[in-house]
This record gives sequence, C-alpha cells and structure tokens, in this order.
Amino acid sequence: MDTRKKDVSRMMEQSAGASGAPLGSGPWLSISWLAVFFILHLLGIWLYTVYLRVQGAIVEFDQIQEFLLRPESLVGVSLAGWSLVLPALVLAGRSIEKSWWQGLGLVKFSLKHLWVWLLILLLYLGFEVAVLELLQVEHSEFVEQMVGQRKPLLVLTIVAWAPLVEELLFRGYLFGVWRQSRAGLWGTLLFTSSLFALMHGGQYGLVPLAFVFSFSVLMGIAREMSGSVFLPILLHGMANLVAVLAVNFLGLI
Repeated sequence: MDTRKKDVSRMMEQSAGASGAPLGSGPWLSISWLAVFFILHLLGIWLYTVYLRVQGAIVEFDQIQEFLLRPESLVGVSLAGWSLVLPALVLAGRSIEKSWWQGLGLVKFSLKHLWVWLLILLLYLGFEVAVLELLQVEHSEFVEQMVGQRKPLLVLTIVAWAPLVEELLFRGYLFGVWRQSRAGLWGTLLFTSSLFALMHGGQYGLVPLAFVFSFSVLMGIAREMSGSVFLPILLHGMANLVAVLAVNFLGLI
C-alpha cells in the first residue's frame, strides 16, 4: 500500500512539471482563464457605462462605443475593467505555482541589468520613430486626440496602471504558463505578442501595431532573461512615459 502511494505521488509530481506547478495548469487551462478575464473586463466596462449614464455623460445608447474609444474614457475603462480582472489573475497565478506572486512572475531580478535594458529600450524607440517617419505613417485618430491630454489621472493610468496590469497578464501569467509548455520560448513570444497586439487593435493602424507586436516580443525577452515580470513592467512604463511626453505634452506626432 505504501509503495502504491509513493508511485501515485511520483506520477503527480512528474505531471506537475519540474517547476512544481499544480496539475491542470497547462496552456489549455490558460485559454479558459483568458475567457474569464475577457468576461470580467467586459463586465467592468459595462458597469462603467452604467455609471456614465446615471451621471448623464452618456444619454443615448449609440453614444457608448464612440465615447469609449476616446481618450477621455481611457481612465474609467482601464480602472473598471482591470480592477475586476486582477483578483482572477491572482487565482490564475496560484494555479501554476505554489504562490500566486511566483505564478505571476513577481520575483526579484538583478538591477545591474536594468541600465542595459533601458539602453535597449531607447534604441528600440528611436528605431520605431525613424521607421514611422521614413514610411510617413499617418497617426490614428486616437493618437491625435491624445495631444494636449495632460490630466494627472490619465497620465498615471498610461504610465503606471496600464503597464502593471498588462504585464501581469501577458509577461506574468500567460508567459509563465506557456513557457513551461511545449511551445517553448518562441511559441510563447508569438502567442503572447499576438494577443498583446490584438488588444491594442482599436487604437493604432497596421504599421504601429506591428511595432506593438515587436515591443511585446522585446518585453518577453526581458522577462525570459531576468526571470521576473518586474523588469517588463518598468520598461513598459518607461516606454509609455516617453510616448506621453512626446504626444500629450509636446504634441510631437
């Protein structure tokens, strides 16, 4: 009887993987979690629109979609949607590691690599600007509406809140799940970056979206090399800060 128990225990540990992840924490379960995140995010946005209608900011139903795509609604949409997703992310992170913060990649990383990655980020952003100027890519309506938008809460949402929640999802939970699967590093980068670009599809045109995809790949490599989601969060925040200064404050579009 003791031998049988040991054999079952050994099989369970092998199924969980070398990282110690619980059973049933593979990529297919992450798809189910993505559906949960999507529903919760939509629910948060719906509650936000109900609030807007109660306050009289939106009178007609057909005004909702137009308003939600404007920069003025970015704070409310982001806070309402992601606030419901975060608790679910914690549970999802717990499903792949013994602790939720490990499951989301919230572990220490060596700060000695931070300056190197900041230099890489600046070179990447410079290359992106050069290509967009060379191709004379027209800016989307959303980007044009951002000019002059300097409200502190909007800036904090773009520079701090959005990088935090987006990286916890893409380079935290999803990266952690798929990196341990047969997809490997490049499959994980392709999957997470495709979803990341898709999420920003309503804000940018085709060429800028290609850079959103490549930026996501860069963040994934930073996650891989540092072993932590903190580095992508910091880099993402710095990239958004540069964009806010250039567009919102200086109008360089």
